[in-house]
This record gives sequence, structure tokens and C-alpha cells, in this order.
Amino acid sequence: MASPIAHSFAGLWTFLCLRAHLKTQLTAHRWRQYVPQLLVLVSLANLPDLDFLFGFGFHANELHRGFTHSLTIATLISLTLSCAWRIVPGFWRSAILYFTAYGSHLLIDLFTGTEIGWTNSGSGIPLFWPWPKNFSSPLILIFGVRHKDFRAIFSIDNAWSSVYELLTCGVITVVASVLWKRKLKSRILWKRKRKSRTNRPTSEASARLLSGLQHQK
Repeated sequence: MASPIAHSFAGLWTFLCLRAHLKTQLTAHRWRQYVPQLLVLVSLANLPDLDFLFGFGFHANELHRGFTHSLTIATLISLTLSCAWRIVPGFWRSAILYFTAYGSHLLIDLFTGTEIGWTNSGSGIPLFWPWPKNFSSPLILIFGVRHKDFRAIFSIDNAWSSVYELLTCGVITVVASVLWKRKLKSRILWKRKRKSRTNRPTSEASARLLSGLQHQK
């Protein structure tokens, strides 16, 4: 499994996509206003790994990546949460947003394994539970962390895996933020140019009208 670092970043990305869709600029004041939304989405992105906590120390490997890592549970939880709290206006829009945050965990785990590259080293998840077949991607992008016991959790290998996730996800976040800001700037400049073009004929017509009146006088 990937560490909570990668999954938390996925929850953050879901939140940032939401704000971008609503065209809301995140000032210091608005960050405080949207903290509950951020916490819910980050928690949802980590929620499937609760099965690891229940199975820790007792067949943890067998119990982990069970039914919580499935589209079935993702759908049920998304619909239930949307009934309890509309994170955005509209039932289905909220459900889709919840599903995106929860589903990001499944997507990351599909590309998680013991070796990076086309290695087929993923352990797989029961994506279409209750169908017991496990699915994984042949392309592995994230190192899986070891979680057999406390010694494995705090191992050097897991430390390197966490650093890898932090750097990779951090770079993705920075690059995406820069590209989005450039897109916003270009959109603002385009609107200004369009506004200046529409105002120019009006000003020219006013000047001609004024000169005509002066000529008549």
C-alpha cells in the first residue's frame, strides 16, 4: 500500500480541483472557511486503509486491501455522505466529489507495488468486490510501504518510500499550481483585451458624434 502521504495529497488535489471549478481564490481568510471541506476530502482519500488498522498484528496482510478497496464501497460511502452533508450544492455533485476523493485511493493503490516500472509487482485490490478477483496495474509508479509489524513500519525502506512520495507529490502540486496560475493570468489578459476592443468602437463613435455637433454649431 502507499503511505498516507500520497493519499493525503490526492485528497488535497480533489479539494483544489473543487475550488478551481468554483473559480474561488484561496486567500488566507477563505482557507479557514474551507478547512472542513479539505479535512473531509483528505480523510476520505485515506479511509480505505482502515481495514489495515483492524487487521494489524493479526493476519494484517490478508485483511488489508479487502472490500474497502472497491468501487462498491466507494459508491455506498459517497451516496451516504452526500445524504448527510452536501459539500457542494446538489446531491449528485456532492456524491461525485466524495467518490473522486475515495476513488483516488483505489487509483493510487492500483499503481503501487514493490518495484517501480513495468514490473507487475502490485499486490492488487478487489476493485469490483464482492467479485474476489484482484486487479493491479502492470505499470508501478509508487513503492508500497511494508506494514507487517511495527518494525516493518518504521524501517528504512518505508522512510525512503515516504520521502519519494513526498517529493513526487510535492513536485506535481507545485507544477500544477504554476500552470493553473498562468492559465488564470492568460484568461484575465484575454478578458481585458476583449473588453478594450468592445469599448474602442464606442469611444470612437462618441468622438465622431461630438465633432459632428461642433461642426454644426
